[in-house]
Amino acid sequence: MKILLFAMRVKHKKFFLNLKKESPDSFDIVHTRDVLSISLKGYKDIKKVNFTSAVDFGIEEFIVKTNLKIPKVLLSFYFNKMAILTYFRYYRLIDEKYDYILLWNGGKYRQRIAIEIARIKKVKPLFYENGLLPNRMVLDRKGINFENSVPRNRAFFEAYKNLQELPQTLIPRKAKNREKFQETAEKLPENFIFVPFQVDSDTQIITNSDWIKNMRMLFSLIEKLSLSCDYNFVLKEHPSSSQNYLDLHKKSKSLKSISFANGYPTQELIEKSLAVITINSTVGIESLLFKKRVMVLGDAFYTIDGITKGISSYEMLLDTLENLDSWKFEEQLVENFLKYLYYDYLIPNDENIYKNFFKFIQGEL
Repeated sequence: MKILLFAMRVKHKKFFLNLKKESPDSFDIVHTRDVLSISLKGYKDIKKVNFTSAVDFGIEEFIVKTNLKIPKVLLSFYFNKMAILTYFRYYRLIDEKYDYILLWNGGKYRQRIAIEIARIKKVKPLFYENGLLPNRMVLDRKGINFENSVPRNRAFFEAYKNLQELPQTLIPRKAKNREKFQETAEKLPENFIFVPFQVDSDTQIITNSDWIKNMRMLFSLIEKLSLSCDYNFVLKEHPSSSQNYLDLHKKSKSLKSISFANGYPTQELIEKSLAVITINSTVGIESLLFKKRVMVLGDAFYTIDGITKGISSYEMLLDTLENLDSWKFEEQLVENFLKYLYYDYLIPNDENIYKNFFKFIQGEL
């Protein structure tokens, strides 16, 4: 079995170099930054390629990251041309001799193009990423996050049995802008709902969030909620976000029941909250560890009957909050779900990570 390790960043290449040591003959590594030449052999297959999803993602990601007001017709022209160039570059890298191609996430602009080529050449994709619970990684043949292969039916988790313990300590993310996460923490309000922000340019928001497209929309939703219910809402920015929300911080100070708490650890905010509202963040899963009721606004694989509540409108969210006291938390079902993730689905990210990863790859194949 031959597997192509497809690195698009230096950190991917470093991971793959260590993984390859587990079975040198099984893996070949390519770092896309090291290969800039193209293969015109791709002309014969280019009509089989659907560039639409890649181009659409590229446009949305560009708009979010730059805030530039460039007409979409011009962005579409640019990203279409770049997609074709990327196609010819990757066409020579993804060879039919490989049975599988392993790549990070799979939902970004260039990754989508690589997957299209792999599909044409009948090379099966495998996807990996960090998360979803402490000291774990993901490996999945279907996809990451909402596209993954975790069962979605309640009955599966009702029948699942596992007597092992779950972790009770989260691992804090390193912040890009440390200053705003070291600010003096004001006292938390009573009876608050925790609302974690996400990264606007992440696939979770661009691809898997239909009605809340960015954190300013999320803030507006919470502001509207605050005028109709008696709860306080505590928000926290995502440590990996490069967005500036000074305007929202300023606005929150004029609102009685909304505040930011960047200075508090996420675990403490979860534990002290009454419930959590998330678009589709990993924080939603982490909140289940601490037996919190979770409302999910976007597409998430953990929106499963009895585990979390999927919310598709403001009215539905308001109704859920107004009836929060009647929401019975199904502790055993949630525990079964988390144990399945932790012990059966995810890969231990410890000192044996590369052996663990190779073992799981062998299991997948």
